[in-house]
Amino acid sequence: MKYKNIIIVNLMVVLGLLMFAGISIAQGIKDRMKQRLPVIVELKTKGIVGENNSGYLAFVTGQKSHEQIIASENKDRKTIYSHIAKQQNTSLRLVEKRRALILAERAMPGEFIQKADGAWIKKK
Repeated sequence: MKYKNIIIVNLMVVLGLLMFAGISIAQGIKDRMKQRLPVIVELKTKGIVGENNSGYLAFVTGQKSHEQIIASENKDRKTIYSHIAKQQNTSLRLVEKRRALILAERAMPGEFIQKADGAWIKKK
């Protein structure tokens, strides 16, 4: 049940971001992100990946698993962030930082998030 809630929350975040972005390729990105989500949730739960301070997934420990999935997720996130930056006439870096704060806030207890100074912490 806990994992179902995690998946639902993450899907809502992704869907909200895609709706906000208004990208014509949103459906393809949404489908890919939805397919990757169970693996990402599992990796976060195991403490292998976390949300970094730039709005992307990153490996927390030396253990790397499903690297292609993480790379693909980050590529899609960057596409979305770039579109948002263009829409809002702001920098990609600012959008990344804003998303990082939101993702850290929405992280589940026990998941890793990266502080501004680069240190990894488990969310309480």
